[in-house]
Amino acid sequence: MSVATRRGTAVLLATAANCILGAPAFAQAAQQADAASADIVVTAQRRTERLQDVPISASVIGGAELQQRNTSTLESLSAQTPAVVVTKGGAGNRLSIRGIGSGDNNPLFEQSVATFVDGIYQGRSRSSGAAFLDLLRVEILKGPQSVYFGNNAIAGVLNLVSRDPGEAPDGYLRSAYNFSFDSATVEGAFGGPVSDTLGIRLAGTATRGDGYIRDETIGIRIPRVRSYAGRATIKWEPTQNLSWAIKASAEHLRQTGAISDEIAYCPPNPLFTGGATGSCLAALGLAEDVVVNQRRSHSRGQGIDTDAYALSSNLNYDAGPLQLSLLTGYARTKYDQRLDSDGTSATLAHFTTPERFTQFSQEFRIATPRGDVVAFDAGLYYQRERIHGGVNYNFAALNPRLTGRFAALAPIGNYGAFDDYVQKSQTMAAYLFFTVRPAKAVTLSFGGRQNWVDKSIVLNQGFGYSPGVFGSISPYPTVALQQIGDAFGLAAGLGVTGTRKSRRSDEHFSPSIVLSYEPSSELNIYAKYTNGFKGGGFNGLEHTGSTLALTFGPEYVDGYELGLKLQLFNRRLTVNVALFRNDFDNLQVSTSQNFGAGVVNSIGNAGGARAKGLELESRLRLGRGFSTGLSFTLLDSKYTSYPLAGGSALDVQQGRPFVDLSGARTRYAPRYSGNYDLDYIRSLGAGLKLHLNGSMFFTSAYNFSNNNDPFLSQGKYARLGAIVGIGDESDRWEVSVIGKNLTDRTVRIFGTNLAQSRGSYLIGTDEPLNVTLQARVNF
Repeated sequence: MSVATRRGTAVLLATAANCILGAPAFAQAAQQADAASADIVVTAQRRTERLQDVPISASVIGGAELQQRNTSTLESLSAQTPAVVVTKGGAGNRLSIRGIGSGDNNPLFEQSVATFVDGIYQGRSRSSGAAFLDLLRVEILKGPQSVYFGNNAIAGVLNLVSRDPGEAPDGYLRSAYNFSFDSATVEGAFGGPVSDTLGIRLAGTATRGDGYIRDETIGIRIPRVRSYAGRATIKWEPTQNLSWAIKASAEHLRQTGAISDEIAYCPPNPLFTGGATGSCLAALGLAEDVVVNQRRSHSRGQGIDTDAYALSSNLNYDAGPLQLSLLTGYARTKYDQRLDSDGTSATLAHFTTPERFTQFSQEFRIATPRGDVVAFDAGLYYQRERIHGGVNYNFAALNPRLTGRFAALAPIGNYGAFDDYVQKSQTMAAYLFFTVRPAKAVTLSFGGRQNWVDKSIVLNQGFGYSPGVFGSISPYPTVALQQIGDAFGLAAGLGVTGTRKSRRSDEHFSPSIVLSYEPSSELNIYAKYTNGFKGGGFNGLEHTGSTLALTFGPEYVDGYELGLKLQLFNRRLTVNVALFRNDFDNLQVSTSQNFGAGVVNSIGNAGGARAKGLELESRLRLGRGFSTGLSFTLLDSKYTSYPLAGGSALDVQQGRPFVDLSGARTRYAPRYSGNYDLDYIRSLGAGLKLHLNGSMFFTSAYNFSNNNDPFLSQGKYARLGAIVGIGDESDRWEVSVIGKNLTDRTVRIFGTNLAQSRGSYLIGTDEPLNVTLQARVNF
């Protein structure tokens, strides 16, 4: 779309959305007030409960709302959720809640923000990029969730719940076409009973289309996506007391263009002496685009290939006073990424990151009805996983240095290096949580979870040559040449060769206590303390050869929360407020530094961090079809002790390879952020209705680097969205136009140093203004 067309469309959509504020519509809506709002349910305590009854700060988005807004991934959902970040990265994706997440420079990091799908833990950050499919709801649980969700839910949980077969046949078909990106999605599901005891549901989705960044080298907009996913669910209920649900899913993704990044600060800021170097100098010499404007010129062949399979079984039996559950999960993922880390059309520094991952988990739960005077939840958990991955580095930029005693290597191919690791891990846990009601309105819950985590790694590293632009690194053809290649790698500061092995075990008990006062279904006041733990691990990209640097220790958190959940005016107004403070100790962190020939990844433990603040979730229903809501977070998230953090590129330039970040804000930690929306549905007669929605996401400035790099930050901004739809009053169908980022703000969401170019960077941005036409049919 041209700039003029974009702006014109934005004005039309914004004007339509603002019609919600029209006085006649407001008056009519106020006269037709709803008696009450529908209850929102969650499984935040591994059982279905009303959100207002659960002592947890949470955001819940229903499946219908996700479809209505054309929200198809966790990444797109986080773009409208305060203090929640999900975005792609090189070695690993980035997930953060309340300014706390795991480092992304190590693919072996478990995430501090844990992702669950139908109760099954998703062990790798790459799973956060999976497409939403036939979801009942998404629950964003904030703060440590140690007892019910395990040792890795130290900063929060992203809990995805898919639909089961219903008691009657039902389904839907949704199609969406994004005019701005020439991208189309089709999604559908159908299910219901096939007998008195058996139900089946099938769901599938397909997406094909371009992205929002013009890659001049290949002449298309990236990321160009070809994605297909499906799920089959069988639910058997032979009696009222027994149910068994089995779900099998698969996803196939082929993405051209890999990460959507662009060169920035080329030539570098004058604070960096020496001017343009490395990749930046090459880009300038090739007259390529070197500003953040959704245009770039990267090498051909970049892309991401993912094939993922999952199987889950959920067996439940109500044995009178006891409720028994057996949850089993298996997942297998094949992931390949080809990444141009020099950011130019030249072959200078290219990475290939293969990953093969398998996971098996088993959980047994036993519980009594929560309404009893004394109730309990207990469980046993076992998880086993294996990940085989690494990085293959094509350092073609080093070829000119293959002279003198290294000259024999030059004719063979581009100089390369590799990290190849196999990590195996085993987690066992047991938890017990009591709930006591000393008075009718008072509930005291206490208990904890004991975790045992064992991990081992075999890390093989070495040097060789790259037969192609991307792909594996081959050893040199003779022992003599291999010795020369190893000597060059050591001389260039690229690290060590050889095989290293290590093993570690961690165990920890995480207690929790919650006191709730709920005199009525409209008021809930609670105070809670939760201790959290995440096991230590290994740096699969450690290049110094140090035994101590290969491993890092566990991290811990003490979480405190005081909450109020209130409903007034016959439940037309809902206000949920939480004050929180999370004290992290031994926080697992990672930094990357550019020291000329290559990037050094440093993994370790900071002394600590503290995230504290206030969260507000509110919804006001002014009348039939008219509502408004505000989600808002005030956040103060800082490192309390981080004396030996890896310095930014500017720090290194000025002779400070290590800096003290104690007192500095953590990344993705704006002081404030929020989302405000207005929603209006009005009858048009003849069985039709008009649906208008306007929203605004806003945030203060934040830094998105591991080491508080001043050049990797995003200023404050506000981003508008709107929906204009016409549909059937019985909700059988709706056709809508969906506009996102109507202010066309360029929002920076991730970045890293540009290879061998101190002071220049690769920056990733969020989607610009875009407009989608969507049609939905329910049957």
